[in-house]
Amino acid sequence: MKMKMSKFLLLMILAMLLVVVGCSSDTGGDDASDGGAEEAPADDGDESAANDGEQGDVTIRVAWWGGQERHDMTLEAIDLFEEEYPHISVEPEYTGWDGYWERLNTQAAGSNLPDVINMDNSQLNEYISRDLLVDLAPFIADGTINLDDVDDVYQEINHDGDRVLAVSLGANALATIYNRDMFEEHGITLEPGYTYEEMVDAMLEIAANADGDFYGFDLANAEFEMFFTYARQHGQSVFNEEGTGLGFEEEVLVDFFTLIQDMVNEGAAPSHDITMDYIDGGNAMLADNSAAMQMAASNQIIGVSQTTDADLGLTILPSLEGGQHGNWIRPSMSFSISSHSQEQEAAALFIDFFTNSLEANEILQADRGVPISSAVRDHLAPMVEGPVQETFEFLELVADYTSPADPLSPPGETEVRGSFLRVVETLKYDRITPEEAAVQFMQEAENVLN
Repeated sequence: MKMKMSKFLLLMILAMLLVVVGCSSDTGGDDASDGGAEEAPADDGDESAANDGEQGDVTIRVAWWGGQERHDMTLEAIDLFEEEYPHISVEPEYTGWDGYWERLNTQAAGSNLPDVINMDNSQLNEYISRDLLVDLAPFIADGTINLDDVDDVYQEINHDGDRVLAVSLGANALATIYNRDMFEEHGITLEPGYTYEEMVDAMLEIAANADGDFYGFDLANAEFEMFFTYARQHGQSVFNEEGTGLGFEEEVLVDFFTLIQDMVNEGAAPSHDITMDYIDGGNAMLADNSAAMQMAASNQIIGVSQTTDADLGLTILPSLEGGQHGNWIRPSMSFSISSHSQEQEAAALFIDFFTNSLEANEILQADRGVPISSAVRDHLAPMVEGPVQETFEFLELVADYTSPADPLSPPGETEVRGSFLRVVETLKYDRITPEEAAVQFMQEAENVLN
């Protein structure tokens, strides 16, 4: 009897265990769970859930550079995005320009880039060559990123063959910011088409009559960008079309280096140490009337205007006598999706929102450049004033002084830029002649590119 009872109890226990195991296999999926932690529901592929976002919340990381005002505006626009797409949360990663690319390089090395990256065209080919960016063409083709209201001129530089590696956040062009008040006070007029010689003469005229320290034309440590235009005005380019070497003649660079050295020596531009003191301090010479003009991207007038009560304007860069136009309309900055992103569709929706949302762009106020969507531009045009209006008007002006853009800068552009600026620094201190500077830079650049 006892033996029969034991067998009966054993059978009952086995039956209960089978029931427990059966229940566990219905809820736990195929993966083992250590420690009894509750696992997220598996994606069952239900089409309606995928379409309405009920498949679960997602988080994307978005990185950009800028000053505090840009950060504040962007965070406010992100709040709007999260209201429109409540299943998407955004983790912002923002910093100033200094250190931005070093930070991204560290993240790239750890396969941990943010989902959405604020991209500069000088870096785009570098990231392409390292397979760090996603082709956005499929998202554009299916309408996730809507570019129906975007003219090709605002996007063509972000293409690599049939691939689209970035979407412009706004358009700008190289420009000079000038102090209208100071120009009027000294009777200076520099109409579009003015020459380098006329610009230097104007700076020297103001310097001769200025009270206090005056340094003329603030090169703003942007001589490399200035040379891009100078080379194009000679029908040449900084890099060759293949990106395997330089695309200009040595004589053109010697002439440019001579111009820079003469401007500093004559007092039409500041010495290198003065320039860097202002940059390191986060200040602009235009803000304290130490300069009458500044080399800049056109959208920079917005930030500079916040530091001064002076009336600032935008005009094109100086020209060569009878030379061709060297400027071009370009993305001020762009958004790309990193190949490390696990939430590419959500990232694409974020880019579309910044491109097309009228309400978001009312907040952003064209800080990143004139919006690329004609619908957004038309919506903002009656609302903007002051320096923002200047950027809108400048793009209309510069369109008459442009030529097709150069190909994207090749990988290694950062090293080439660094070499150029080091040589310029030496040149400004008269430690090297323009001829020697040209030879040194070209040798260093070719070593990087080859």
